[in-house]
Amino acid sequence: MKRPFESDGYVENGGEKPITDNIVESIIPDEFLAKHSLEFCKACKHIIRIDKSLVEIILKGDFPLFLKQKDKVDFQFYYDKLASAIISQQISGTAAKSIKKRLMDLFGNRFPTFREMRHELVDPLKRQRIHTCGFSTRKMEYMESLTNYFYEKEESIKDLFASGTDDEIVEQLTKNIKGIGPWSSKMFLLTGLSRMDVFAPDDLGIARGFSKYLSDKPLLAEELKRDRLTVKRSKIKHKKLNWVIYDDDLMEKFAAQFSPYRSVLMFIFWRMAATNVEAMANSEKEFVNT
Repeated sequence: MKRPFESDGYVENGGEKPITDNIVESIIPDEFLAKHSLEFCKACKHIIRIDKSLVEIILKGDFPLFLKQKDKVDFQFYYDKLASAIISQQISGTAAKSIKKRLMDLFGNRFPTFREMRHELVDPLKRQRIHTCGFSTRKMEYMESLTNYFYEKEESIKDLFASGTDDEIVEQLTKNIKGIGPWSSKMFLLTGLSRMDVFAPDDLGIARGFSKYLSDKPLLAEELKRDRLTVKRSKIKHKKLNWVIYDDDLMEKFAAQFSPYRSVLMFIFWRMAATNVEAMANSEKEFVNT
């Protein structure tokens, strides 16, 4: 069966016949596979079967988010991830780290639980102590919204995260937590819930990586534009003209063939968007630790 974009400028595996499982196994070093989760290894094999040219970018380094995990994730972990997302919004990484450190210093060098934060926020004096860590008035409101949601809806949130679809989780998070929008929710699906089929065309790095991927595939770009049923314009703006911004529907159309492993495709695009390997590695580690 022909792949969706096998004709004109994009031919699966550079024009070769579809590669077998044995060939895929031989392409990826055993030591790379051994470090990463089984599901991630399945994802890499699936992606390589579609486009073998992506092997090089995959093997540039380990993927911190998909390394084999030893620590069991608990409910507090999810609160930490969403709280960190709120702290990081609209400020530099250095500023976010500073705020987070001051907050953790108040609780014995650890991140407060949602119950502890609730106790702090309902007491005017203790609330002020949180505020002086560097939270703006708006971010205080966002933290309170997140904290109350976890405090009041713990069981329903656990059920949501355990059995909800990606779309349902995004809908509930954006509806119930001030300051958490669709992009932040999708990043939580990745870093918090380790969902494997997330795709965010509205992310700047993803858009840039996709543009770089298409830079030497003009016929593929034209093919993606054929038979468009719905045009979803990209909201990304940039002043430099050294790369092309493609509309969201084109990115989604291309990414669909990599389902159910579009999360890994996103990391590949993030890597392609990085200016150098060192920057790429630091960015990925920071992404996981947020």
